[in-house]
Formats: sequence, structure tokens, C-alpha cells
Amino acid sequence: MMPMPVPARRDEAFWIQAAGIEGGGIRPPAALRNKRLYRKALFVVVLALSVASLVLAVFPQLDLAVSRLFWTADGGFWMSRYPVLNGLRQVSMIPTIGLGVVSLIALVVKIAWPGSKPILPARMAVFFVASMLASTIVLVNVVLKEHWARARPVHVTEFGGRWTFQPWWQPGDGTGCRTNCSFISGEASGAAWLVAPALVAPPAVRPAALVAVGVYTVAISALRMAYGGHFLSDVLIAILATLLIVIGFHYWIYQRWGWPDDDVVADRLGAIGRSIRGLFSRKS
Repeated sequence: MMPMPVPARRDEAFWIQAAGIEGGGIRPPAALRNKRLYRKALFVVVLALSVASLVLAVFPQLDLAVSRLFWTADGGFWMSRYPVLNGLRQVSMIPTIGLGVVSLIALVVKIAWPGSKPILPARMAVFFVASMLASTIVLVNVVLKEHWARARPVHVTEFGGRWTFQPWWQPGDGTGCRTNCSFISGEASGAAWLVAPALVAPPAVRPAALVAVGVYTVAISALRMAYGGHFLSDVLIAILATLLIVIGFHYWIYQRWGWPDDDVVADRLGAIGRSIRGLFSRKS
């Protein structure tokens, strides 16, 4: 019996469904749909970040126009005088910081005591720590806020301050803001990072969690602009850059074919701990 000819070209879906193997594990057709969904999500975020950055670079007066909505010549950024709003701003980073601390503790405990019951699933802890470290901590607070030297709205001459307004793409010269400056917004990034726990929430509540994070992020970002703490470009670029990093890490850890499961990741963390203890034992 003559073998049936095989077409010279098959698409990705055919081979996955025919062989059922990719990266060492069985992948159902739903995995392919998830992969395409994440590619689309990453494309949309990259496109939005590119468009927002370009528009606000070409038309920097949009930053001033939006900030002016919250400012009056007599009262300045008047919303900053409301105690309730001040309190909300003070606690806005608590959910992000709390999850970050718990995740870091979970990693340390699993490394130090490999046999202990996990505080969080291993992949979740790695995902939370890695995405927060890359976005809100390093990109926002270590690299940009401390080195871009962009004056906050409340400090520029257009709103009664002493410093010169600069477009987002133009770093300051250090004569104005020198530390913890306007570009980009730490609070907006921290709020947007909460999409990380929303992405690993149970499927039944995941859509509601994502909507809640979106509303919270918009509210915190609007509050920071209303206080004269950030321009529109500060919060938009912070949100979109953070989303790009978080979605990228989630795809890499949860959706990429061949990535180990929670048990394997936990074993590897334990192996790191045993290696560290062995190193110190040899030295002693």
C-alpha cells in the first residue's frame, strides 16, 4: 500500500494537534489559542505605548492642557487639600507592596527550607517578584524617576512653580528636580502591576479582577494628576510599560511551551538553597 503524500507545509496548529507534543509536554489546542491571545495582547500594548509616546512627544502641550484641568490660578491644584483623597493616595501602594513582600518571603522560605509548605505556588511567587522587580522597582523607581530629572506639574512655571516644563522625552539638566522626579509615575505603575495577580486569579473571577484593576489604575493615575504630582505622559507611559512587562513575564512563565510546573520550580528553588548551604558548609 502506497503511503499517503504529506503536504510540504503544515501550519503550527496541525503539528500541535497531530503530535500533541511541544517543549516536552502535551499541549491541547486551547494552548495554541492562549499563545495567540498573548501575542495579540502584547502587540496591542506595544502599539498603545508607541502611539502614546509619539503623540505626547510631538504635542507636549497636551501634558499641560490635562494638568490645567485640575488647576486654578487662585487655588492651585485644589484637590490636594482634601484629607480623604490624601489618605487614599497614602495607602494606594499598600496592595502592591504587600503582595511583593509576601511573594519575596515565599521565595526565601522555599529556598531556605525546601521541605516547607509553600506560602504561594512557586511559579506565582517567581512571577510576582520578577515582574515587580523589572517594572515598578527597577524601570520606574531606580532608572527613570531618579535619573530623568523631570519637574512635576506643581513645580513648573505654568502652574506657579520655579522650574521649566520639559517634554517627557527630554531629560532634565539637574537644575530643577534631582530625585524622585515626575517621569514616570510610581503609583500608576504600582496600580497597573496589580494586573499580575488578576492574571493568575481563578478563571471565574479573572474578568472581574482585570476590570477592577483597570478602574483602580485609572483612579489612582487621575488622582496623581489632580494633585499636580504627574503629567499625563508620566502616568500613561508608566501604565503601558508596566503592562508590557507583566504580560511578557506571565506569558514566559505560564504560557511558554516547556516551562516547568509549580512542583519543578519549587524543587529548583530548594536546590538553590541546598547549594548555598553546601557552599557555606565547605567554607566552614
